[in-house]
Amino acid sequence: MAQLPSQTGPVTRPRNTRRRLLALALAGALGVLAACGGGGGGGGGEEAEGPVTLNVGVIPIVDVAPLYLGMKKGFFKEENLTIKPQTFAGGAEILPAVQSGDLQIGFSNTTSMLIAASKGLPVQIIAQGVQEGATESEAWTRIYVRGDSDIRSPKDLEGKTIGINTLQNINDVMTKAALEKHGVDVSTLKFAEVPFPEAVQTLQQGDVDAVAVVEPFGTLAEESGARDIIPSIYTVEPSLTVATYFTTEQYIAQNEDVVERFVRAMNKSLEYAANNPDEVRDTLGSYTEIPDELIDKVLLGQWSTDLNQPSIELMGQLSKKYGLIEEEPNVDELIWTPGGS
Repeated sequence: MAQLPSQTGPVTRPRNTRRRLLALALAGALGVLAACGGGGGGGGGEEAEGPVTLNVGVIPIVDVAPLYLGMKKGFFKEENLTIKPQTFAGGAEILPAVQSGDLQIGFSNTTSMLIAASKGLPVQIIAQGVQEGATESEAWTRIYVRGDSDIRSPKDLEGKTIGINTLQNINDVMTKAALEKHGVDVSTLKFAEVPFPEAVQTLQQGDVDAVAVVEPFGTLAEESGARDIIPSIYTVEPSLTVATYFTTEQYIAQNEDVVERFVRAMNKSLEYAANNPDEVRDTLGSYTEIPDELIDKVLLGQWSTDLNQPSIELMGQLSKKYGLIEEEPNVDELIWTPGGS
């Protein structure tokens, strides 16, 4: 397959809109900012097995439900850990907060971690966050068009404008890779940066021809009459690791026992969430602003303790192909293992 240029197609931005009902209804789902409080975070050589408070940076979306469910079930308390979630708009804000020590642990998409590692930043993945669905019906990242659109197949998107939440990141990469798998010349595509909460309205107003979104915005798109063309990440790699929990190499070196305890509790939380979807849905209302009428309809992520390293390596290859990084980082070094270097 031919090497593609680093930026495929011109970048455009849709015209400003005055009616932002969706953004108002769901702004909290991706736009909440909370101060990073103190609370005695484990910043320097905590005593083994002693009580520790961890400030954990998260985005208030479906993906992080296992963390909140694990807190509710007492899995972190069993490890003598107190978790204080700090909500951010996205991983781009979480990463520097972890580096500065304001947060001990953060949640971020896989592409952002690969970009950080490629720049030599001393961060390591410590636990699974969320994966794409294993089957097409479970896929929760999709590309939508308006119900009355003439676009009927991926090839029909050639030359069209697609709204994505962030340029040069995971949604950008996976949208291109998925469409290219269907024979689309991605160099003809135009991309517009559209925040997830504004995606459905922007699509229906005709500012873009399609949008690539995650839950709950896919469910909202369908309720607005939009049609999905293809699942994006699933098309590239089922069960791909979309996001993970991470910390700094320095924090691990000074607090490896704490990290091990967090990972044990997090893995227990991931397994419990995977086996108890009803309890996951019950948890969503406690930390997101997803409307009650959507909680029972949204597609849930796939959760497991397996980091699916091959999928992270694939993401590294795609990130290089589409110009996000110059060299693929060593994923073995990016992923922390207990007792490892």
